Amino acid sequence: MNNKGSRPSSRFSGYLMVVIASLLFGFNGNLSRLLFDEGVTPVTLVEFRMLIGGICLLAVLAVGWRKGLKLPRRQWGWIVAFGLSLAMVTYTYFVAISRLPIAIALVIQFSATAWMTLGEAIWRRRWPSPQMLLALLSTFSGVLLLTEIWHANLNGLDSMGLLFANLALIAYILYLVLGRRVGRDIPSLTSTTYGALVAAAFWLCVQPFWAIPASTWTLHNLLLISLVGILGMALPFSLTLGALRRIDATRVGIVGMMELVAAGVIAYFWLGQHLDLWQIAGGLLVIGGVTALQYEKPPIIA
Repeated sequence: MNNKGSRPSSRFSGYLMVVIASLLFGFNGNLSRLLFDEGVTPVTLVEFRMLIGGICLLAVLAVGWRKGLKLPRRQWGWIVAFGLSLAMVTYTYFVAISRLPIAIALVIQFSATAWMTLGEAIWRRRWPSPQMLLALLSTFSGVLLLTEIWHANLNGLDSMGLLFANLALIAYILYLVLGRRVGRDIPSLTSTTYGALVAAAFWLCVQPFWAIPASTWTLHNLLLISLVGILGMALPFSLTLGALRRIDATRVGIVGMMELVAAGVIAYFWLGQHLDLWQIAGGLLVIGGVTALQYEKPPIIA
C-alpha cells in the first residue's frame, strides 16, 4: 500500500505541477496555431514536438543524471505503450479540430474526466467524494462556457471528425492511465524521455524526414517548432507524469482543464482574441473546481 499520494505536501505539489503544465500546454496551443497558419502540418508538428522534446530530455539525463538513463527491461513494454499514447493523443485532437467545430472537439476530449470518475467509482465500488463531484461539475461546466458550444452547428457534423474526437478522448484517458502506471516504477523524467522517443520513432516511420513539406524548413518555423518541443512537450509532459506519481489520473485530468483557461488568456493578450463574459465565467468555474479539490480529504492510493 502506497500512501505517498495521501500526504498533503505531496498532493499539493502534484496539483501545482499540473497547473504549471496546463499553463505551458496553453502556451503551446497558441504557438501551434501560429505554425499551422504558416503551413506546418499536424503530423510534422507532432513529429518534431516529440523528437525535440525527447532529445532535450535525453541530453539532460546524460549530463545531469545518468542513473535516469537506466530502464529495466521489464518496463519497456509499458514505455512503448505509453509512447504510442503520446503519439496519438495530440494527433487525433489536431485532426478532430480540423474537421469539427473546436468547441465540440474540446467538449468530447475533456469529457474524459467524467468517464474516468465513473470508472473509478465502479472499480473502487465507492461513490466519489462531494469535493470530487463539485470539482468535476464546476470544471466541466466551465469548459462548456469557455467553448460556447451552443454556438456550434450540430447539423451535418463530419463523421470522420467525430471518430477522431472520440479517438482523442480514448487516447487522452490511456495517456493518463499509462502515465500513472509507468510512474509507479520509473522516474517521470526517464519515462517522459523514452516515451517521447518512442512517439518520435512512430511518427518518423509515418513521415520520414524526406517526406516533410519543404515549406517547413524555414528558420522562423524551426525556431517556433523548437519552442514547441521544449515548452510544449519536454517540460509539461514531465510535470504531468511527476504529478501522476502524487495524485491519481482522474484528478490530474480535472486539473488539466486549466489548459483551456490558460490558452484563452494567452490568446487574449498575445493573439488579440476576444473573451466575452460567458468565457470569463467559464474560466472562473474551472479555477473554482480545481480549488475545490484542495479541500478534499486525501485519498489512500493503492
